[in-house]
Amino acid sequence: MIRLGKKLFICSFFLCALLATFTLNTSLVCNATPQEESTAPEKTLTLIENVVGLDMETYNTTLDLNTQDLYLDSLPQESLQYTIDSGDSKVEVICNFVNKKLQLMSLHPLNGSTPLQQHADVVSAAKAFLVNYQADSGASYLEQMTNMLDLVNANENSTHVVEDTKLEVIVTQDSTTFRWSPAANGVEVMYKWVIVNFENGSLALFMDNWELYTIDSYDIAISEEQAIDIAMDATKDYSWTVHMGEESPSVEVTEFTVDGVSETKLTFSNYPSKTESRNEDPSTLYPVWNIKLYFDKLYRGNVYGLNIAIWADTGEVNEVCTMIWMGDVSSNETITDNEITSELTSNEDNETGSNLSSIAWIALPITAVLGVTIVYSKRKNSPNKLLKITKSAASKLSRLFLCFLMIVSIVPMATQTVKADDWGITLWAVEYEIVEGEFDAASDVISTMMTYFGNRGYTCYDYSGSDTLRDNILDNASYMESNFDYVALFHYGHGGMDGVHRDYVDNDYDYEDEDPQPDYEVWDYDVYDETGSSKHFFVMLWVCRQGDHVGGLGGPNGAYGMPYAWHHTSPTSYGPDCFIGFEDASMPLTQISSHNPSVDYEFYLKRFYVRALYNGYSVYNALNTASWTWFGCSYSNCELNTGYNATWGGNTAPGCMKIYGNDDIYLY
Repeated sequence: MIRLGKKLFICSFFLCALLATFTLNTSLVCNATPQEESTAPEKTLTLIENVVGLDMETYNTTLDLNTQDLYLDSLPQESLQYTIDSGDSKVEVICNFVNKKLQLMSLHPLNGSTPLQQHADVVSAAKAFLVNYQADSGASYLEQMTNMLDLVNANENSTHVVEDTKLEVIVTQDSTTFRWSPAANGVEVMYKWVIVNFENGSLALFMDNWELYTIDSYDIAISEEQAIDIAMDATKDYSWTVHMGEESPSVEVTEFTVDGVSETKLTFSNYPSKTESRNEDPSTLYPVWNIKLYFDKLYRGNVYGLNIAIWADTGEVNEVCTMIWMGDVSSNETITDNEITSELTSNEDNETGSNLSSIAWIALPITAVLGVTIVYSKRKNSPNKLLKITKSAASKLSRLFLCFLMIVSIVPMATQTVKADDWGITLWAVEYEIVEGEFDAASDVISTMMTYFGNRGYTCYDYSGSDTLRDNILDNASYMESNFDYVALFHYGHGGMDGVHRDYVDNDYDYEDEDPQPDYEVWDYDVYDETGSSKHFFVMLWVCRQGDHVGGLGGPNGAYGMPYAWHHTSPTSYGPDCFIGFEDASMPLTQISSHNPSVDYEFYLKRFYVRALYNGYSVYNALNTASWTWFGCSYSNCELNTGYNATWGGNTAPGCMKIYGNDDIYLY
């Protein structure tokens, strides 16, 4: 018979093993938790006072957030947001530090007012800022950049090159941007930027990536003509697959006609994620050609061309992507002799809460130890005889658990503010008549949203794919309004219009049926009837035509316009709601950005949600900082906001993203 002391020893040993496991898991749950006390808050306040020039004693400052993760999947990154309140005006200041050095500072006035100085001469203001920042940071490369401002007329766009540095001045109605990058023999360089931006005369952004990126080689071995030839050769064996719904086999398109070259672009760049980047090092830049080929017509999946990326130092084809028109619903031109059917599998698992939380890791070892103790007790005693523990043994066991709880309490935990059960989100995505890679991108976006909304305490419902049906969408809208106080929604797919009314289609819609299919269409007036409680505060419809107008009451069928239908009001810039949709065609998620040919809109959209939910930024700040970081321009000046075009066979189709309501809201 084993004595109780040995039992306690076994139990103690088992508990220690579980505690070690718990500690390791904690290191995974925590995102780059610093081993020493962070100095970023102190640095931020010093920068605001000494570099920006605000007398902090005259303002109330509040630290709104402080998060840590990794930049480029490898470098420690810390992000902070302060609200500076002068009583009459407020400004949100975001500072992002990489390797303990300032990488980005964003200053966003709230409610249209600002305590920041408004400069009539932004060139002199930019000089003063760079001089102050160089004194604070010791960055010697800023001296030449500051001197280059002597060449600038702030009222016009211009480009200046001094030795190996290029300065671009970009002027719009309310904005002036100074952007420095390596000259690189006239080739545009991505990411390796120093940027100073003024909005309405006030400092709005500073970004310094100069020491974070390096150029591997300036040698260009492949000419433009050679790159075009390589791209044309890459099309010969290329095909793409189009989903045809849950009950039909997919279609593979193998034959198409290239009509010409719409764009060639040479840059120094790399893919921003470690897994996709060349040599798994996104901080090293290589020369790359991007060749856009357009077709003679639209092919299955609304594909109008191909974008082909070729490393310009080796001639290797790195990526071939379909270019897709996400316009309003129409019948595709018939393809009969070049289709191959294949089987697809689907994944259905709709509801989830947040990811396994750190609390679960606390409960796990305690539960396991208690379970082992009980099981061991039952094995050694008859059902009618309970294990009797002496006071000494009980004291030892109590001290053991107390020790465990004390250790747990000091283990560093990455905590986030989470919501209670009154917050929910539904996510929808159509796969019918969608190119496989495009639907995969939508699925990845939804997976990211499930994770980060879940971590913020939302109850999340994933209905993408076969469950994205008209009745489900409308029934769920009513259910969410009845069971949650705050509801968010995301829908990816195709849309259409009928006069002033807008709709988007479900997964059973037949694009080749010329007759209306009301059972498969979600109309604005249908949505309005199901959302009378006005609980939907954030709606993103990644669907064409849903942002054409706000809408209102009236029209042939009552309420019209998706923003009005979902929010039961015309969303205002000071209200509680935010609606994001598209005017004309939506942006394909697999489409590369015209600002940076190594970043597609799947990546951009995921980064938006990470910034909004993990970092805790407002909708505006999440969009704006993502645009600056990956595109080198503000959201207001990026193509999502200013507009973009799809071109094929003599046709040009426009689109742009529209935001209605208050983009200063937070998603948690």
